Amino acid sequence: MEILLFSILGALIIAFIATKYSTNNDKSTQEPQSVEPPPADCCGAHEVCEKFNLTVTDPSEIIYFEDEELDRFKDKDPATYSAEESEIFREVLETMKPYEVSEWLKSLRLRRIKLPLQVREEALSILRKLRA
Repeated sequence: MEILLFSILGALIIAFIATKYSTNNDKSTQEPQSVEPPPADCCGAHEVCEKFNLTVTDPSEIIYFEDEELDRFKDKDPATYSAEESEIFREVLETMKPYEVSEWLKSLRLRRIKLPLQVREEALSILRKLRA
């Protein structure tokens, strides 16, 4: 009986040491993961971007929502839009169905068009409501 008990105890000790050794080796050989900073044009709504896949950058996925007139705003700073220009974006946003907003935002991003700040908040609010 004692031999059986010592055998089981020895096997447990060997298994514990082997497990501990292999776990330590895995930690030492793993390279620390590098965290990439968000792009400079990031709006800060990471959860929304990841949830609705707004970070796709394939130019073949550009979809126009009868908003070709927005192409003239390419590379324009969002803080410099006039009230009339912001209203153009708002009109397009208000004509689409909520589930189309994420595709529209992807399209604008691929076209390098940045939304006016207030309209961007409205669009992100729509996406948050969809997510909830």
